[in-house]
Amino acid sequence: MDAPERIPGMLSLFWMLLWRPVDLHYRLHGAGIRAPGGRVGQLWHEQAEGSRAAGRYVRRMMMLLLLISPLVTFILGVGVHGLGLTMAPGWLVSAVLCSVMGLFIALTTGLAAGTLMGLLASQAMVVGLHAVVGEAFGPRMGGWAGVVMGGCLGLVGGLCAGSIGALSRGQGLSINRVQVGAIVLSLVPMTVWGLGGAWGFGGAVAASALVAYLVAAFRLPIFLLESVVQAVVFALERWMGWATLRWAPINHHNLSYLPYPFLAEHMTLAARTRPMEVLDVANACLKSPGNALLGWPWVLAALAQAEEAAAAAAAAHQAHEEGPPEAP
Repeated sequence: MDAPERIPGMLSLFWMLLWRPVDLHYRLHGAGIRAPGGRVGQLWHEQAEGSRAAGRYVRRMMMLLLLISPLVTFILGVGVHGLGLTMAPGWLVSAVLCSVMGLFIALTTGLAAGTLMGLLASQAMVVGLHAVVGEAFGPRMGGWAGVVMGGCLGLVGGLCAGSIGALSRGQGLSINRVQVGAIVLSLVPMTVWGLGGAWGFGGAVAASALVAYLVAAFRLPIFLLESVVQAVVFALERWMGWATLRWAPINHHNLSYLPYPFLAEHMTLAARTRPMEVLDVANACLKSPGNALLGWPWVLAALAQAEEAAAAAAAAHQAHEEGPPEAP
């Protein structure tokens, strides 16, 4: 199967990679790409075998990495400078180097990994490196500078780990893997600056990176906002009678590690009139690490109903073939 028209546009591709990587995994599979998280060489090999979808996917990801990323970094740098924050020179060079680093990762590890890491790291370098070195947050080896640098490092690491893992595997990372990733990431700056004698600065970077990684990987700020949205859309359907289940955040975000409040009640309420829509939401729940338990009962109930319907249809077909019973 080769369906290049199913490859999202550049902006949609980036959005899905960041927030809906599980959906993107299956969409790319549906387009005919065998290895959505594969290296550039693997995808080029698929293209050589006749996969136009793989070629289009590579081109759009490369455009994001090599064109959009430096452009957005330039705009961000101008904006930060316009706010009056002092920055060390060379941030445009850092943007180019991040794209080169992303290209190297795309060639050796995975195209999606290289694109996302290169793009996010390029933005983070503006604040987390050049603004810190420019002493926009106090002395460059001070506590606040370490907190800002570690925060940028952790945000990039957490967002990339969750999205890249989900795209490659078709499911979100386990909580244990997220925790291990956070610990490993925090040990790196502690070791680097500690060996140089700057244990205080290294500790500030490590602690900030650890917290930021966990916050980003578990999408905690987004979860708080989505919880409010879920409560509002449930209230609108409960009290106003509006069909709002399609607006539930679970339909638009695959990587929530906490269950959404009122989602189960919302699904129960909507099941009375829109069972198929509820089944779609249940399928979305299965892709979310924190909401899978909400989806399974609905999916199992639908399978049981389908099995009963199939059995009834088979019995009716058999009775039709046997004909009416003979009169005594």
